Amino acid sequence: MEVKIIELGKDHVKLIIKGEDHTFLNLLQHYLLEDENVEIARYTIPHPLVGEPEFFIKTRGKNPLKALEDANNKIIEVCEEVISQLKSKS
Repeated sequence: MEVKIIELGKDHVKLIIKGEDHTFLNLLQHYLLEDENVEIARYTIPHPLVGEPEFFIKTRGKNPLKALEDANNKIIEVCEEVISQLKSKS
């Protein structure tokens, strides 16, 4: 995965996230939208075979990169919980 910041403002960020598809981007969007300080979290993939996914985040006063970091940390927590539950069942 390669992330490139296209535009960064006080309350928004536009990124290109190379090497990802709907699987990760939907998950990221979900956890971003759980944050009450995130107003918009959306992505587009211009073309499924050759397009580079563009992700846009707009916040209500929160640093958009901090919102992105928080969402990724939540994804990590959920994955660790799933792994923990799987280990306890085996």
